[in-house]
Amino acid sequence: MELNTGMRAYVQMEYAADGSSPAEVEEAMRRAGFRREGIYYVVEEDDMVSRLTELHDALRGTGVRFVLVPNPSPTEQWSGTTRDAAMHWRQDGLIDDEALDLLEREPLAFREAAIRSTRAAVEKLAAMRELELAERRQARMQNAKRDDIIVMLRSTGGMTVRQIGEVLDAPEGEIFEVLALMVDDGSVLAEQSDHSIVYRLAERVMRSRR
Repeated sequence: MELNTGMRAYVQMEYAADGSSPAEVEEAMRRAGFRREGIYYVVEEDDMVSRLTELHDALRGTGVRFVLVPNPSPTEQWSGTTRDAAMHWRQDGLIDDEALDLLEREPLAFREAAIRSTRAAVEKLAAMRELELAERRQARMQNAKRDDIIVMLRSTGGMTVRQIGEVLDAPEGEIFEVLALMVDDGSVLAEQSDHSIVYRLAERVMRSRR
């Protein structure tokens, strides 16, 4: 809660390499009665011009310039630790803009909003991982079917999708997907025979697996 109801402005420093160090400027500002919020110094007095003049005098000879920032974003006004944590959470999707606004005004209400947005982030991450695992299981199944198909095609000389599916007790759609990949990589040939497509091992695969 703000105790001062007068005018308020935020001042951002612009340091020069050949001027006073940030630590020296910090000490000069403290002696002049200015406090810092995050990366800004706060000027809140009814007599704004007088206080800015004092600020100007405090920085005289330091090589430091200052810029007035009328309305910085809320997170830039917080302490470095709070600001860094809040922005990190926001960038990672753990909290949304609603929660961030509440953290600035009502930290207690922020908890509920943060729990909601964090739960959504957790659900999203869990769903992503479930999809990855499902794709990995699918890849393992396809590789296993691929090896079985190679064995069967070598022993029979050629089979249709239906025949392979019956032997492996697998849906024809799954068998077709595996065969399509094998045709694409050149390990299997698809040949028209009467009204059916017969799949045979490519010669290079026959030689390499003997």
